[in-house]
Amino acid sequence: MHLTTRLLLGLTAFAVLGYIGFVYGGCALDPDCHFRLCAGGRSLCGIDHAYVRDR
Repeated sequence: MHLTTRLLLGLTAFAVLGYIGFVYGGCALDPDCHFRLCAGGRSLCGIDHAYVRDR
């Protein structure tokens, strides 16, 4: 594998993991943010943000 290909794959992996860590890590610190399950109920589909007084 060429050095350029390795560099691009590494940058892509870093960007994807950084984005996931930023979104889901930020949600974990917010008491109004909750993870949303997919229709089957087995995997995460995203996050929901609802204020405590709305629940």
